[in-house]
Amino acid sequence: MAEELTTAAASSGPDGTEIFGRRGELDLIRQSLRCSECSGILIEGEIGVGKTLLARTAFADGNDGIWIRGDRVHQNTEFGVFGLLVDLDGDPSALLGRIVSRLTSTRTPQAVFVDDAHLLDSRSQEILADLASVGSIRLVAMSRSNPESGVMPFSTLVEDRVLQHLVLGPLPLEDYRSMIEHRLGHIVSQAVVDIVDFHSQRNPGKLIELLEYTSRRSRFLMRRGVWILDGLDTDYDARARDYARIGLADHSPQETEALELVVLAGEVELATLLEAGLGEAADALVAAGELKIDVQRSHIYRAVENHASDTIRFTTPTGRSREWFEFIDACGDAPSEWSQVVRAEWGLICGAEVSESKTIEAALAAARLGDWHRAMRLIGQIPTERMSPHELLSVALLYCGCNKAPLGLDFLAHAVRTACCAQLVVDSLVVWMNRALSSMSPALRLADFRTALERLQDDGDGHPGGGVDAEFGLKLFDRVAAVMAEERPVTVDVFEGLSHESVAPGSFHLFDTMLHATYMLDSGLTLEALALLESLQAEFHFESTAVLHVAMLRGRTLLQLGRVAEARELMTALPTHDIAYVSARSGPIDLLWAQTHLLEGNLPGAMKALRAAIESLTYWNMGTQLPIALAEAEYAVSRVGTAAEADDLHARFDELPVTALYHEYRRALVLRTTARAIRTGEPRYEHELRRMLDEAQADGAAAIVVLIRLHLFLHFDEIAPEAMCEAAAHGTGREFDIVGRLGAALRDHDRAALTSLAEEYGPSMPDLAGRCVALAARFGAGQSRRPGGQVTGLTAREKQISALIVAGRTNAEIAAELGVRVRTVEGHTYRLFRKLGIERREQVAEAMRDTEGRLRA
Repeated sequence: MAEELTTAAASSGPDGTEIFGRRGELDLIRQSLRCSECSGILIEGEIGVGKTLLARTAFADGNDGIWIRGDRVHQNTEFGVFGLLVDLDGDPSALLGRIVSRLTSTRTPQAVFVDDAHLLDSRSQEILADLASVGSIRLVAMSRSNPESGVMPFSTLVEDRVLQHLVLGPLPLEDYRSMIEHRLGHIVSQAVVDIVDFHSQRNPGKLIELLEYTSRRSRFLMRRGVWILDGLDTDYDARARDYARIGLADHSPQETEALELVVLAGEVELATLLEAGLGEAADALVAAGELKIDVQRSHIYRAVENHASDTIRFTTPTGRSREWFEFIDACGDAPSEWSQVVRAEWGLICGAEVSESKTIEAALAAARLGDWHRAMRLIGQIPTERMSPHELLSVALLYCGCNKAPLGLDFLAHAVRTACCAQLVVDSLVVWMNRALSSMSPALRLADFRTALERLQDDGDGHPGGGVDAEFGLKLFDRVAAVMAEERPVTVDVFEGLSHESVAPGSFHLFDTMLHATYMLDSGLTLEALALLESLQAEFHFESTAVLHVAMLRGRTLLQLGRVAEARELMTALPTHDIAYVSARSGPIDLLWAQTHLLEGNLPGAMKALRAAIESLTYWNMGTQLPIALAEAEYAVSRVGTAAEADDLHARFDELPVTALYHEYRRALVLRTTARAIRTGEPRYEHELRRMLDEAQADGAAAIVVLIRLHLFLHFDEIAPEAMCEAAAHGTGREFDIVGRLGAALRDHDRAALTSLAEEYGPSMPDLAGRCVALAARFGAGQSRRPGGQVTGLTAREKQISALIVAGRTNAEIAAELGVRVRTVEGHTYRLFRKLGIERREQVAEAMRDTEGRLRA
């Protein structure tokens, strides 16, 4: 794997340390030492961002540099920083001369590197500034942002353009991921990147410290060469809290109090802060970015959730915390839902009295907000028998979402057996279908749902008019039972004919809508599917694994429409940094990144993202997206990887339960069938594809038709322009556009259109580009044979391959015999067909006999 993780973004420091994402900054530092219009550079940044490493790397370039470092010991001693360069105890009147002489002892201005320049005494700053101003030295100064003195060293030189100014911030995301993978040695899932990012703020120094801890304590899980996050390891968060406490010492006592108060309470009104004498301190924290003012309610100060927030909540002394709690409780404000959640847990932590009803309410709110660990901590305070059936269902969803399916299904069983309405039973059935359908959970069986519905039919619904009735539930039950008996995937026809007018928002509504959106995507109704998914997201203002599935499906739809920027925005928006939520989100988001990388022509990035998606989805039991992830990976590996790896992916797909709700299942079947055909060359897989094509045409699955048409063109040498144009006319999206343009270009023998397609899709679809280039050359040549009927000269390799084709060998078999890759054989085959003026393998023998006959004549 080492070669797979190598990145061009990395440079090496003087001790061999890899430098990620700072190549441009390093070049700027080096350029400042040679620039004729300046005398050096001021490098500014927080501890750990890499100021010293970059400067050391530039320092190692030359032989005549001087390295000095400010510190607190010598900060109050005039010229103290030069103590290792000159004798400070000698004649005081000549001290300045000795320093100047040492710094300017070379014929050309030498470079003086000053680390921790914010700790220099004023006289040392003056002499360095004077020498740099007149060009007697080259100065590279490193300073922390926002030094205690409030004045940035050498800032006047920057204003006068004597020094250039470089501010080092967080690493760019992709460089940050590369650095994590380099430190850990393997592929990392999106969850690992997100959680490390949150706790280190993309600061390389903090990253290294945290990763050393995780490696030492095995805080990440390794699955098939991918590091994933288990989502339950709260010790990781605790360690990060310990680390974060260091930065809190930078605030004044009043600022610390104000920060503690607002973080503990979630939000505090301005009047309350003024009453506590903390108004000015709060404003200073807003300026520093530690607090923010609510944009809707300008008199409310809110906490900025970051890596230090829980540090404050769990390390504030209990006595002071309890005092603040009673102070806020007495204010009688109207806190937001988030603030109510935080305050409920705050009260429990500091020993205040919090009612059961408030605790349950706060726990369910935390679950809706995606703060799943906090929700579990709160709900753990309440006995199960004190919860209503609807509360039990919500808790079941929480535990299932946190990958605690056995516990979640126990709660679900309690909810079903005490159900007060049919809507609750129907929603519970959907949850059970997604989590236990294939394993037959001992806590809850399919028959238990019928029992509950029949009881409600006999006894009456506890919430008449509040959702579906028992009759609806029994009809749905019968259809689910039939699907299980027939062992087939759950598709939209399961709900066909059922009236949805009375369905209340909940798990069933989400499930039903996702099935319809998937059906629309298969039918080529991409824009309509997007509108449906967006309306569904607007309807459900909470976080759950089902909502994650909706977001993922929406992202896939956006990518199919070529709206990559919107998909990226969806992928990078993280509503909460709860470790369980981040872990659950990882698989779907990695899958979206894989598709994005494929569209952008980044095949290595796509393969890493696919592997991360597969392992995260598998570990987190999120089977909805697993088939398409496995199929896309198998298809990609079949073209650029090893047969063994592709066969392993194929076998993992075969192990999936047949009866389940899957996104893009038909697409997955097409991809894996094509992949198998590429690897084996067996005709039965092409026949299977054509069977799928007939089936898709019969039931109006236009997107599947277009995908198969594209694959037949790319991998089976089929040229069917009229059929391609016809297929492309029935839907919208990227593949419809490709097939439509391709069909038209082939029909019209349009060399320019084929060349344009090759240029546009070359990075993302090199096999398409190669095919288009070959065909464009053929169309451009007019006839592929010379006037005398002689075939344009075949190369030795082409003659060899033509003989093997005539012998009935597949591309895969030819590749194995010749010791080359399948794609190489495909390339030779395309050129061979072009020269022979043919389109199918079956025509090779006749064309070669025809050629040989002419040559003999």
